[in-house]
Amino acid sequence: MTCLPPDLNQSEADFTVEAVPFEGDDPRLGFAVRYALGGLKGVGEKAMEQLVAEREANGPFKHLDDLADRIEPRLLNRRQLESLAAAGAFDTIHADRAGVHAAAETLLSVAASAAQARESGQGGLFGDVETAHEDVRIPPHQAWTVSDRMAQEKEAFGFYFSAHPVDRFRHLADARGAKSYGEICSQPMGMPNAEGRVMGIMAAMVEDVRWRETRRGARYANATFSDQSGQFQASCFDEDACKQIEELAREGDCALLHVELDRLPGEETPRVTVRRMEPFREIANVSRMELVLDIEMVEAVAKLAAILSGSRGGRCEVFVRAPIGDGKAARVFLGDDFTLGADQVDAISGIAGLTVHNLARMEAKSDGYRTRHRRSAMRLVG
Repeated sequence: MTCLPPDLNQSEADFTVEAVPFEGDDPRLGFAVRYALGGLKGVGEKAMEQLVAEREANGPFKHLDDLADRIEPRLLNRRQLESLAAAGAFDTIHADRAGVHAAAETLLSVAASAAQARESGQGGLFGDVETAHEDVRIPPHQAWTVSDRMAQEKEAFGFYFSAHPVDRFRHLADARGAKSYGEICSQPMGMPNAEGRVMGIMAAMVEDVRWRETRRGARYANATFSDQSGQFQASCFDEDACKQIEELAREGDCALLHVELDRLPGEETPRVTVRRMEPFREIANVSRMELVLDIEMVEAVAKLAAILSGSRGGRCEVFVRAPIGDGKAARVFLGDDFTLGADQVDAISGIAGLTVHNLARMEAKSDGYRTRHRRSAMRLVG
Protein backbone atom coordinates (compact mmCIF):
# COMPACT_ATOMS: atom_id res chain seq x y z
CA MET A 1 0.00 0.00 0.00
CA THR A 2 1.23 3.49 -0.86
CA CYS A 3 2.38 5.71 1.99
CA LEU A 4 1.57 9.41 1.55
CA PRO A 5 3.88 12.02 3.10
CA PRO A 6 2.99 13.93 6.27
CA ASP A 7 0.99 17.08 5.58
CA LEU A 8 0.05 19.81 8.02
CA ASN A 9 -3.39 20.06 6.41
CA GLN A 10 -4.01 16.39 5.64
CA SER A 11 -2.33 14.25 8.28
CA GLU A 12 -3.77 13.33 11.66
CA ALA A 13 -1.71 12.89 14.79
CA ASP A 14 -1.83 9.13 14.14
CA PHE A 15 -1.61 7.14 10.91
CA THR A 16 -4.76 7.14 8.79
CA VAL A 17 -6.01 5.55 5.56
CA GLU A 18 -7.16 7.73 2.65
CA ALA A 19 -8.97 7.01 -0.58
CA VAL A 20 -6.84 7.76 -3.64
CA PRO A 21 -7.44 7.57 -7.42
CA PHE A 22 -6.42 4.26 -8.96
CA GLU A 23 -6.57 2.24 -12.15
CA GLY A 24 -7.43 -1.43 -12.44
CA ASP A 25 -9.86 -3.83 -10.81
CA ASP A 26 -8.21 -4.27 -7.41
CA PRO A 27 -10.09 -2.04 -4.91
CA ARG A 28 -7.12 -2.19 -2.52
CA LEU A 29 -5.26 0.13 -4.89
CA GLY A 30 -7.76 2.85 -4.04
CA PHE A 31 -6.37 3.38 -0.55
CA ALA A 32 -3.14 4.76 0.87
CA VAL A 33 -1.67 5.32 4.33
CA ARG A 34 -1.17 8.96 5.31
CA TYR A 35 1.93 9.38 7.47
CA ALA A 36 1.18 10.64 10.99
CA LEU A 37 2.41 14.01 12.22
CA GLY A 38 2.97 12.40 15.60
CA GLY A 39 5.00 9.64 13.97
CA LEU A 40 7.91 11.96 13.28
CA LYS A 41 10.90 11.96 15.59
CA GLY A 42 10.86 14.58 18.31
CA VAL A 43 7.38 15.90 17.47
CA GLY A 44 5.06 14.38 20.05
CA GLU A 45 1.59 13.02 19.49
CA LYS A 46 -0.21 15.18 22.09
CA ALA A 47 0.86 18.49 20.56
CA MET A 48 -0.09 17.22 17.10
CA GLU A 49 -3.52 16.14 18.36
CA GLN A 50 -4.22 19.71 19.42
CA LEU A 51 -2.81 21.13 16.19
CA VAL A 52 -5.19 18.86 14.26
CA ALA A 53 -8.06 19.93 16.53
CA GLU A 54 -7.35 23.59 15.70
CA ARG A 55 -7.25 22.78 11.98
CA GLU A 56 -10.56 20.94 12.15
CA ALA A 57 -12.21 23.71 14.16
CA ASN A 58 -11.02 26.70 12.12
CA GLY A 59 -9.98 25.33 8.75
CA PRO A 60 -6.71 24.44 7.02
CA PHE A 61 -3.59 26.50 7.64
CA LYS A 62 -3.22 28.89 4.70
CA HIS A 63 0.40 29.97 5.09
CA LEU A 64 3.10 30.42 7.73
CA ASP A 65 1.62 33.68 8.99
CA ASP A 66 -1.74 31.98 9.51
CA LEU A 67 -0.05 29.14 11.37
CA ALA A 68 1.85 31.56 13.63
CA ASP A 69 -1.39 33.37 14.43
CA ARG A 70 -3.10 30.19 15.60
CA ILE A 71 -0.53 28.12 17.51
CA GLU A 72 0.40 28.39 21.16
CA PRO A 73 4.22 28.61 21.15
CA ARG A 74 4.62 27.59 24.80
CA LEU A 75 3.71 24.00 23.93
CA LEU A 76 5.66 23.84 20.66
CA ASN A 77 9.41 24.18 20.24
CA ARG A 78 12.01 24.72 17.55
CA ARG A 79 12.89 21.03 17.34
CA GLN A 80 9.29 20.06 16.59
CA LEU A 81 8.95 22.65 13.83
CA GLU A 82 12.28 21.67 12.30
CA SER A 83 11.28 18.01 12.23
CA LEU A 84 7.97 18.87 10.56
CA ALA A 85 9.80 21.01 7.99
CA ALA A 86 12.42 18.34 7.30
CA ALA A 87 9.71 15.74 6.70
CA GLY A 88 7.87 17.98 4.24
CA ALA A 89 4.79 18.60 6.39
CA PHE A 90 4.84 22.29 5.42
CA ASP A 91 5.22 21.66 1.67
CA THR A 92 1.63 22.55 0.77
CA ILE A 93 1.80 25.96 2.49
CA HIS A 94 5.49 26.77 1.91
CA ALA A 95 7.49 24.54 -0.41
CA ASP A 96 10.98 25.70 0.63
CA ARG A 97 11.84 23.16 3.32
CA ALA A 98 15.21 24.70 4.05
CA GLY A 99 13.55 28.09 4.46
CA VAL A 100 10.92 26.86 6.92
CA HIS A 101 13.58 24.91 8.80
CA ALA A 102 15.68 28.08 9.11
CA ALA A 103 12.62 30.12 10.14
CA ALA A 104 11.59 27.88 13.06
CA GLU A 105 12.76 30.34 15.72
CA THR A 106 11.23 33.27 13.82
CA LEU A 107 7.91 31.46 13.54
CA LEU A 108 7.87 30.82 17.28
CA SER A 109 8.75 34.44 17.98
CA VAL A 110 5.89 35.69 15.81
CA ALA A 111 3.57 33.12 17.40
CA ALA A 112 4.58 34.38 20.85
CA SER A 113 3.71 37.95 19.88
CA ALA A 114 0.36 36.82 18.55
CA ALA A 115 -0.32 34.78 21.70
CA GLN A 116 0.38 37.81 23.92
CA ALA A 117 -2.09 39.86 21.91
CA ARG A 118 -4.92 37.37 22.33
CA GLU A 119 -7.38 37.81 25.12
CA SER A 120 -6.64 35.67 28.14
CA GLY A 121 -8.74 32.54 28.49
CA GLN A 122 -9.38 32.19 24.75
CA GLY A 123 -8.28 28.58 24.54
CA GLY A 124 -5.55 26.22 25.73
CA LEU A 125 -3.02 25.25 23.11
CA PHE A 126 -4.61 27.03 20.17
CA GLY A 127 -6.63 30.25 20.18
CA ASP A 128 -9.59 31.00 17.96
CA VAL A 129 -9.34 34.78 17.86
CA GLU A 130 -7.80 36.31 14.74
CA THR A 131 -5.07 38.73 15.80
CA ALA A 132 -2.89 40.94 13.64
CA HIS A 133 0.83 40.29 13.96
CA GLU A 134 4.09 40.69 12.09
CA ASP A 135 4.83 38.44 9.15
CA VAL A 136 6.99 35.34 9.39
CA ARG A 137 10.08 36.28 7.42
CA ILE A 138 12.29 33.55 6.00
CA PRO A 139 15.90 34.33 6.95
CA PRO A 140 18.78 34.04 4.46
CA HIS A 141 19.61 30.37 4.08
CA GLN A 142 21.34 27.84 1.86
CA ALA A 143 19.00 25.81 -0.34
CA TRP A 144 19.06 22.09 0.35
CA THR A 145 20.62 19.82 -2.22
CA VAL A 146 19.06 16.45 -2.97
CA SER A 147 21.53 14.91 -0.52
CA ASP A 148 20.63 17.45 2.16
CA ARG A 149 16.95 16.78 1.70
CA MET A 150 17.40 13.02 2.04
CA ALA A 151 19.56 13.45 5.14
CA GLN A 152 16.97 15.73 6.74
CA GLU A 153 14.18 13.28 5.96
CA LYS A 154 16.12 10.46 7.54
CA GLU A 155 16.62 12.58 10.65
CA ALA A 156 12.88 13.31 10.83
CA PHE A 157 11.52 9.86 9.95
CA GLY A 158 14.32 7.67 11.20
CA PHE A 159 14.69 6.24 7.68
CA TYR A 160 14.83 7.42 4.08
CA PHE A 161 11.29 8.27 2.99
CA SER A 162 10.77 9.92 -0.41
CA ALA A 163 14.16 9.05 -1.86
CA HIS A 164 17.26 7.00 -1.08
CA PRO A 165 20.93 7.89 -1.67
CA VAL A 166 21.14 5.08 -4.23
CA ASP A 167 18.59 6.96 -6.36
CA ARG A 168 21.29 9.56 -7.10
CA PHE A 169 23.23 6.87 -8.96
CA ARG A 170 20.24 5.38 -10.77
CA HIS A 171 21.63 6.32 -14.19
CA LEU A 172 24.80 4.35 -13.48
CA ALA A 173 23.00 1.44 -11.81
CA ASP A 174 20.51 1.04 -14.65
CA ALA A 175 23.33 1.13 -17.18
CA ARG A 176 24.88 -1.89 -15.45
CA GLY A 177 21.57 -3.76 -15.12
CA ALA A 178 21.53 -3.55 -11.32
CA LYS A 179 18.41 -4.64 -9.42
CA SER A 180 17.11 -3.65 -6.02
CA TYR A 181 16.92 -6.14 -3.17
CA GLY A 182 13.12 -6.04 -3.43
CA GLU A 183 13.23 -6.90 -7.13
CA ILE A 184 15.58 -9.81 -6.48
CA CYS A 185 13.36 -11.16 -3.71
CA SER A 186 10.20 -10.95 -5.82
CA GLN A 187 11.64 -12.63 -8.91
CA PRO A 188 12.85 -16.17 -9.63
CA MET A 189 16.48 -16.68 -8.72
CA GLY A 190 17.58 -17.31 -12.29
CA MET A 191 19.85 -19.96 -13.71
CA PRO A 192 23.03 -20.92 -11.85
CA ASN A 193 26.36 -20.62 -13.61
CA ALA A 194 28.82 -23.44 -14.31
CA GLU A 195 29.85 -23.43 -10.66
CA GLY A 196 26.25 -23.81 -9.53
CA ARG A 197 25.96 -20.21 -8.29
CA VAL A 198 23.35 -17.59 -9.08
CA MET A 199 25.06 -14.26 -9.64
CA GLY A 200 23.53 -10.80 -9.61
CA ILE A 201 24.27 -7.08 -9.56
CA MET A 202 22.80 -4.77 -6.96
CA ALA A 203 23.12 -1.08 -6.09
CA ALA A 204 23.13 -0.26 -2.39
CA MET A 205 24.41 1.97 0.38
CA VAL A 206 26.59 0.53 3.14
CA GLU A 207 25.06 1.44 6.50
CA ASP A 208 27.01 -0.68 8.94
CA VAL A 209 29.64 -3.42 9.00
CA ARG A 210 30.77 -5.86 11.66
CA TRP A 211 33.58 -8.35 11.58
CA ARG A 212 32.91 -12.03 12.25
CA GLU A 213 34.98 -15.21 12.32
CA THR A 214 34.29 -18.50 10.61
CA ARG A 215 34.62 -21.76 12.53
CA ARG A 216 38.14 -22.01 11.18
CA GLY A 217 39.05 -18.56 12.48
CA ALA A 218 38.98 -16.67 9.20
CA ARG A 219 37.61 -13.12 9.39
CA TYR A 220 34.75 -11.97 7.21
CA ALA A 221 32.47 -8.95 7.07
CA ASN A 222 28.77 -9.00 7.84
CA ALA A 223 27.26 -5.74 6.59
CA THR A 224 23.92 -3.97 6.59
CA PHE A 225 23.04 -2.52 3.19
CA SER A 226 20.01 -0.58 2.06
CA ASP A 227 18.37 0.56 -1.15
CA GLN A 228 15.02 2.08 -2.05
CA SER A 229 13.26 -1.21 -1.26
CA GLY A 230 14.64 -1.59 2.28
CA GLN A 231 17.51 -3.00 4.31
CA PHE A 232 19.25 -6.32 3.84
CA GLN A 233 22.19 -8.21 5.29
CA ALA A 234 25.11 -9.55 3.25
CA SER A 235 28.34 -11.33 4.02
CA CYS A 236 31.70 -10.82 2.33
CA PHE A 237 34.73 -13.12 2.49
CA ASP A 238 36.98 -11.36 -0.04
CA GLU A 239 39.61 -9.34 1.82
CA ASP A 240 39.77 -6.43 -0.63
CA ALA A 241 36.00 -6.17 -0.87
CA CYS A 242 35.73 -6.29 2.94
CA LYS A 243 38.08 -3.31 3.20
CA GLN A 244 35.99 -1.43 0.66
CA ILE A 245 32.81 -2.17 2.60
CA GLU A 246 34.42 -0.91 5.81
CA GLU A 247 35.53 2.33 4.09
CA LEU A 248 32.11 2.90 2.50
CA ALA A 249 30.38 2.26 5.83
CA ARG A 250 32.40 5.07 7.45
CA GLU A 251 31.26 7.46 4.73
CA GLY A 252 27.73 6.10 4.29
CA ASP A 253 28.50 5.74 0.60
CA CYS A 254 26.97 3.69 -2.22
CA ALA A 255 28.38 1.05 -4.51
CA LEU A 256 27.59 -1.49 -7.16
CA LEU A 257 27.62 -4.98 -5.61
CA HIS A 258 28.48 -8.11 -7.55
CA VAL A 259 26.78 -10.76 -5.47
CA GLU A 260 26.11 -14.44 -5.15
CA LEU A 261 22.55 -15.36 -4.25
CA ASP A 262 21.45 -18.49 -2.41
CA ARG A 263 17.87 -19.21 -1.38
CA LEU A 264 17.45 -22.33 0.71
CA PRO A 265 14.19 -24.33 0.65
CA GLY A 266 11.56 -22.63 2.80
CA GLU A 267 13.33 -19.25 2.86
CA GLU A 268 11.47 -16.27 1.41
CA THR A 269 14.54 -14.10 0.87
CA PRO A 270 17.90 -15.09 -0.57
CA ARG A 271 21.17 -15.02 1.30
CA VAL A 272 23.51 -12.48 -0.24
CA THR A 273 27.28 -12.82 -0.48
CA VAL A 274 29.28 -9.93 -1.88
CA ARG A 275 32.02 -11.03 -4.24
CA ARG A 276 33.16 -7.68 -5.58
CA MET A 277 32.49 -3.96 -5.00
CA GLU A 278 32.56 -0.96 -7.33
CA PRO A 279 32.08 2.36 -5.52
CA PHE A 280 29.89 4.66 -7.61
CA ARG A 281 32.35 7.53 -7.33
CA GLU A 282 34.85 5.38 -9.22
CA ILE A 283 32.28 4.18 -11.77
CA ALA A 284 31.34 7.78 -12.55
CA ASN A 285 34.94 8.56 -13.51
CA VAL A 286 35.18 5.75 -16.05
CA SER A 287 31.61 5.29 -17.28
CA ARG A 288 30.65 6.51 -20.72
CA MET A 289 27.23 8.14 -20.63
CA GLU A 290 25.30 10.29 -23.07
CA LEU A 291 23.28 13.16 -21.60
CA VAL A 292 20.74 15.01 -23.74
CA LEU A 293 19.19 18.17 -22.32
CA ASP A 294 16.26 20.27 -23.51
CA ILE A 295 16.86 23.99 -23.05
CA GLU A 296 13.62 25.88 -22.38
CA MET A 297 15.00 29.14 -20.97
CA VAL A 298 18.08 31.04 -22.14
CA GLU A 299 19.02 31.76 -18.52
CA ALA A 300 19.62 28.04 -17.99
CA VAL A 301 22.59 28.01 -20.39
CA ALA A 302 24.91 30.01 -18.14
CA LYS A 303 24.10 27.80 -15.13
CA LEU A 304 24.70 24.66 -17.17
CA ALA A 305 28.02 26.04 -18.40
CA ALA A 306 29.13 26.77 -14.84
CA ILE A 307 28.47 23.16 -13.80
CA LEU A 308 30.04 21.56 -16.86
CA SER A 309 33.15 23.75 -16.73
CA GLY A 310 34.04 22.12 -13.42
CA SER A 311 33.23 18.61 -14.63
CA ARG A 312 35.95 18.00 -17.20
CA GLY A 313 38.17 14.95 -17.26
CA GLY A 314 35.54 12.26 -17.79
CA ARG A 315 34.28 10.24 -20.74
CA CYS A 316 30.66 11.37 -21.06
CA GLU A 317 29.04 13.22 -23.95
CA VAL A 318 26.59 16.08 -23.44
CA PHE A 319 24.13 17.46 -25.96
CA VAL A 320 21.58 20.25 -25.67
CA ARG A 321 18.45 20.67 -27.74
CA ALA A 322 16.84 24.07 -28.27
CA PRO A 323 13.63 24.85 -30.19
CA ILE A 324 14.08 26.91 -33.38
CA GLY A 325 10.49 26.95 -34.64
CA ASP A 326 8.34 24.86 -36.99
CA GLY A 327 8.47 21.98 -34.54
CA LYS A 328 12.20 21.58 -34.95
CA ALA A 329 15.08 21.79 -32.51
CA ALA A 330 18.80 22.33 -32.85
CA ARG A 331 20.87 19.57 -31.27
CA VAL A 332 24.24 20.92 -30.15
CA PHE A 333 27.19 18.75 -29.15
CA LEU A 334 28.93 20.28 -26.12
CA GLY A 335 31.76 17.81 -25.65
CA ASP A 336 32.74 14.25 -24.80
CA ASP A 337 35.06 14.67 -21.83
CA PHE A 338 32.65 15.37 -18.98
CA THR A 339 32.24 13.54 -15.68
CA LEU A 340 28.58 12.81 -14.89
CA GLY A 341 28.48 11.68 -11.30
CA ALA A 342 25.56 12.01 -8.91
CA ASP A 343 26.54 15.54 -7.87
CA GLN A 344 26.67 16.77 -11.45
CA VAL A 345 23.39 15.11 -12.44
CA ASP A 346 21.67 16.48 -9.32
CA ALA A 347 22.92 19.99 -10.01
CA ILE A 348 21.97 19.89 -13.69
CA SER A 349 18.51 18.45 -12.93
CA GLY A 350 17.88 21.32 -10.54
CA ILE A 351 18.39 24.07 -13.14
CA ALA A 352 15.16 25.90 -13.91
CA GLY A 353 14.37 26.05 -17.59
CA LEU A 354 16.25 22.86 -18.40
CA THR A 355 14.97 19.28 -18.66
CA VAL A 356 16.91 16.02 -18.86
CA HIS A 357 15.69 14.48 -22.12
CA ASN A 358 17.78 11.33 -21.92
CA LEU A 359 20.65 9.88 -19.90
CA ALA A 360 21.91 6.52 -21.02
CA ARG A 361 24.98 4.38 -21.21
CA MET A 362 27.00 4.68 -24.40
CA GLU A 363 28.27 1.73 -26.35
CA ALA A 364 31.93 1.70 -27.29
CA LYS A 365 32.49 4.12 -30.16
CA SER A 366 35.39 4.46 -32.50
CA ASP A 367 37.66 7.47 -32.86
CA GLY A 368 36.09 8.03 -36.29
CA TYR A 369 32.66 8.30 -34.73
CA ARG A 370 33.90 10.80 -32.17
CA THR A 371 35.58 12.85 -34.91
CA ARG A 372 32.34 12.98 -36.91
CA HIS A 373 30.58 14.26 -33.79
CA ARG A 374 33.04 17.12 -33.51
CA ARG A 375 32.69 18.00 -37.19
CA SER A 376 28.90 17.99 -37.08
CA ALA A 377 28.49 19.66 -33.72
CA MET A 378 25.08 21.06 -34.61
CA ARG A 379 22.21 19.46 -36.47
CA LEU A 380 18.45 19.77 -36.68
CA VAL A 381 16.06 17.23 -35.20
CA GLY A 382 12.35 16.96 -35.84
